[in-house]
Amino acid sequence: MLNVEIRKRLPGFSLDVSLSAGSELVAIFGPSGSGKSLTLQCIAGLLKPDEGRIAINGRPVFDSAQGINLRPQERKVGYLFQDYALFPHLSVVDNIGYGLHTLSRGERAERVDKLLISMRLEGLERRRPGELSGGQQQRVALARVLATEPEMLLLDEPFSALDSPIRGRLHADLLELLNRAPITAILVTHDLNEAYTLSQKMMVYDAGRVLQAGPRDAVLRRPATRTVARFTATKNIFRGIVTSRQSGHLGVRVAGLEIQTPTGPYEEGETIDLCIRPEEIMLIRPDREAGTAVEENWYHGEVVGEIAHGTSFTLQFKLDGNPLKSSRDFDLHIDLPANVYYRLEIGTNKHWTVSLKKESIYLIGPAGP
Repeated sequence: MLNVEIRKRLPGFSLDVSLSAGSELVAIFGPSGSGKSLTLQCIAGLLKPDEGRIAINGRPVFDSAQGINLRPQERKVGYLFQDYALFPHLSVVDNIGYGLHTLSRGERAERVDKLLISMRLEGLERRRPGELSGGQQQRVALARVLATEPEMLLLDEPFSALDSPIRGRLHADLLELLNRAPITAILVTHDLNEAYTLSQKMMVYDAGRVLQAGPRDAVLRRPATRTVARFTATKNIFRGIVTSRQSGHLGVRVAGLEIQTPTGPYEEGETIDLCIRPEEIMLIRPDREAGTAVEENWYHGEVVGEIAHGTSFTLQFKLDGNPLKSSRDFDLHIDLPANVYYRLEIGTNKHWTVSLKKESIYLIGPAGP
């Protein structure tokens, strides 16, 4: 269990965060320079906060009011750095066992052997870091962190330098390790997919503050602010005015477009933000009956651009008549799996009806930053 409430002032930057985590992996997600790594450094004892408190499993490791500031080696924290920080002159075995000097030779060898097996490093025992691939170096670094049996793991963008296939395998390795021995783990990343894949809980950072924290699905699909929605790739974010309150839904006017949305605690005339994720927008086949177009927020338009991602496509969609008064060349981002793109022959069929399903729309209000 981790509890943090700290403040740290640096030239041109101020960190002021509160966070808590149980036996779970929490992803701290946000843009570069938002204070993510600074938070890890404070937890690990590499940087002293100006004030506040940090407790690990109920044990205070920093408390400005009580004058407590334990050294890093006293905090029982494993820290995996972005560059791995392996000793280039030591073998795999010696790197993993580096922090085990208090154990007997036999105990040290037994613990290292177990980690060699669990991290799939057998046969590499005598190699040095320069003789290993990036993925192998990362596994050695993680094994070294785990060797001291820490009460908590701090992971500072450890996968960012790896190719996608290797990164995926190491994600699976980490999840398997944490399932076998659940402890508190904090992952710093600016990769939204990585944050979602690995975490049970996400925290969105910006400018030294926590903008939102909660279960990963809640953060992704129910952003607390327009900024969080933008950081979590909602992409379709519109400012509108509530025009009506009816049973089960609201009417919201966005420029020249009337949209039915879920109900909410908003009054007529109130300005709110309307969000819909790009994967939630549906393309309607021409052969479908259009009798429910009004109820389902059906609108006509044209695919004016597309971006191929290999397994998926992002479409840029322009509504007929420019009702959103967009300053861009398109109005909506739409994400589709590649098989759907090819099945619908979107490469040649550009004119479509789109559905902004009411239940897929999320409202934020009153409108803020």
